Amino acid sequence: MDGIYFLVLLAFGALTGALLALCAALGANLPAGRAGSDDTGAHPAQTRHSATDRRL
Repeated sequence: MDGIYFLVLLAFGALTGALLALCAALGANLPAGRAGSDDTGAHPAQTRHSATDRRL
């Protein structure tokens, strides 16, 4: 019965290691720059415009 627990522990460790490797691989491919085309760091749909740009 102890062998089953050992195999479950071994499988859990393998799955945890695979998940950590996946997170490390995906995290390494993140863009280094800020988001947005105007280099303000904001999403293009969330950029704030002045009152004159909104014709107010």
